[in-house]
Amino acid sequence: MSANFGAAIGGQGGNASQPEETGKGVWGDANISDVIEMDAKQAISMLEIEDGADKLDLDAPEEFPGPIAEAAYWDDGAVVGIQGPVGSGKTTTMLKSRLRRAMCMPRSVIDGRRHYKLTIVRATYRQLWSTTIPDFLKVYPKHLGDWSGGRGGPVSFVMIFDDGLDDPPPPGHDGEWSNEIFFTVEFMAFGDDIQGSMRGLQTTDMWLHEMDTNPVDVIVNGITRIGRYPGQAHFRGYSDELRDYGQMVGDFNAPEPDNWAVGLFHDEKKRAELMDLMNAELPEGATAIQISFYRQPGYGEEGAENLQNLGPTYYQKQIATMKLMGRGDQIDRLVYNKIVHTKAGEPVFQREFSRRVHVSDVPLTPWPGVPLRVGLDQGFKGAAVIGQVITEGTGRNQRVFWQILAELHYPDERLMARTFGTRLAELLETRFRTMRVEGGWGDMAGEHGASQAADENATWNRLVSRAAGFRIRPQRIGTNRITPRLEAVRAALEAPTSAGRVGLLIDPSCKLLIAGFEARYVWAFEVNQKGDKVKVPNKALTEANVMDALQYLLLSRVRGDGTTEPNTPEDRGLIGHNGGPSLSGDRDGLQTGHDVLDPYGE
Repeated sequence: MSANFGAAIGGQGGNASQPEETGKGVWGDANISDVIEMDAKQAISMLEIEDGADKLDLDAPEEFPGPIAEAAYWDDGAVVGIQGPVGSGKTTTMLKSRLRRAMCMPRSVIDGRRHYKLTIVRATYRQLWSTTIPDFLKVYPKHLGDWSGGRGGPVSFVMIFDDGLDDPPPPGHDGEWSNEIFFTVEFMAFGDDIQGSMRGLQTTDMWLHEMDTNPVDVIVNGITRIGRYPGQAHFRGYSDELRDYGQMVGDFNAPEPDNWAVGLFHDEKKRAELMDLMNAELPEGATAIQISFYRQPGYGEEGAENLQNLGPTYYQKQIATMKLMGRGDQIDRLVYNKIVHTKAGEPVFQREFSRRVHVSDVPLTPWPGVPLRVGLDQGFKGAAVIGQVITEGTGRNQRVFWQILAELHYPDERLMARTFGTRLAELLETRFRTMRVEGGWGDMAGEHGASQAADENATWNRLVSRAAGFRIRPQRIGTNRITPRLEAVRAALEAPTSAGRVGLLIDPSCKLLIAGFEARYVWAFEVNQKGDKVKVPNKALTEANVMDALQYLLLSRVRGDGTTEPNTPEDRGLIGHNGGPSLSGDRDGLQTGHDVLDPYGE
């Protein structure tokens, strides 16, 4: 079935390849920045993409990419998400399902027509013009509608066509009845003000292209804006189910582990709890809110979809290219549809760290009788890492085993030292109530005076120590040089396995620490005082704070070269006034008067 259209505009034919911001691709020689500032009609006329069919095929697709995509196509739940690898047909399927939704829209009892509005949302207009609008036009040819808006603002596309259906009017309606559908699409960007951008928005459905790249606030605000168009006056006499007609849909590649989409779609328990909360707020008799999720198999998995429409080497070429670029993380996400961290550069511990080896599959149980140790990184973006250490053997052959139980860091907050210490105390009280804290080891910079303290002698370490309730020592090994700190971590990662125990095992709840190891604690280049270009860890990313805290923790038990740091005065070979046990065997002999383990005398 095809549809006859009303207003249309002309355009140039061309290649439908992915646009590039350099000015080449679907926009010819135009720069995306220039396109954004154009009138919508002018911009569309420059689009070098095939015009497509003269009429829109209104029938359901005869062939879907696969059964997962087909199920998503027919789903009318309030929120629908589909995740798949590149080339899986998910975007095209979701766009085609919008036409089905428009044709299923109840006819207005006012003018007898169907009025359907789709709002397409991205963060910026650059994203809309560079990827989303070209993708949209592969399904809805540009000449089959009328364009308006643009010039850095929302863009509207309106199609008016005959749906070819002849269903009867609703009971009690004896006015004009029409087969026309008014299909309106509005492309908008929310910028820095999500709530303000969506205030007053009235739409039927909302499509979130690359759904996981939108903040969760778009979901929270958007769910209240769907089903508001064309207004309840058009649906008088219909059942409650038909009057409550609205949907939010999104397609996306595998997100990063800490992305909100993982919690909403991959955690079935969390999704069920959210639906229960949302439905509890609905009036009696209202249609229950349903959140649906569809995961297409990744390349190489049984049932991978849309292969029949791809070239025989489609994925192999992408894998080869990404390998050459050193982007194995992108292969996992975009080709194999796996949830992994996207690398911000070359990870510092890329060779030594293995998630399979160093991250536990299940939450770790604290070792009984072993006290906790805490590593800390000072500052308004303070961080803490909580762990335990045990040893086997003696002397130079002694082996050290760490398990990291928890982390504390607030990437989006700037915390005063006392506040951070209070939150650390709350974490210890909540998760480790019966366990003794042996001590904390912090950044030497934390020994500098704290500008936010009323006491002129107060330091970050001291303020946190008071609030958290345990002693924090400045970590002096290596005089805070980066090399000893990195070697301490490498030593733990590369420690020989003993009885199935590895040198460093991390609890899966330590999301920032794991992200740092996998993708976010990366090398950068800087020029030193001699003018030489040197390789150093990038401290601009928030995960670096947590990694620093881990380094200070590990140095509490090992030397800067990764070898074991003696734990007692006897182990260190110290005697008498040098800080070890007295020669007489008691503690009444000559004393230094200064406890190096208690620099504050508290």
